[in-house]
Amino acid sequence: MKLMDELIDAYLDNNMEHPYYLDLHTGLVILDMDEAYTGEPGIDWDDEENEERYIGIPKIDSNEAFVVMTKFAKQTKSDPEDLLFEALNGSKPFRKFKDMLYQLDIWDEWNKFENKYAEEAIQWWIDQSELNYDELSEKYTKNCSIG
Repeated sequence: MKLMDELIDAYLDNNMEHPYYLDLHTGLVILDMDEAYTGEPGIDWDDEENEERYIGIPKIDSNEAFVVMTKFAKQTKSDPEDLLFEALNGSKPFRKFKDMLYQLDIWDEWNKFENKYAEEAIQWWIDQSELNYDELSEKYTKNCSIG
């Protein structure tokens, strides 16, 4: 797995109780939760150095996710498009949308579309945060091969 893939996974994890951080020293993506949940110790925020070491990874919120689903429905340009829009209207639009993706057998196309959107959002965040992706990716690769 590449660093970008892990950043995308963190961005798309819609559970707001899953705080992800990028370790600027190792290039690793850290889920900062109780060790009993992750199997890894959480970040020690009492250590002042850690405030500089870790940067929070943004997450897609439900409003933005809804917009992305709408964009996907618009770009399908076929009869199923109406079925996707129908799924987005009313109660439980996220569940109905995903069910319709399976029914129409376009789940793979959706994943590619969503991942492309997420990669662009993460790249924007990297640029805005003035991070050196190549350097972080190198650290990530090095630290993944150690483990």
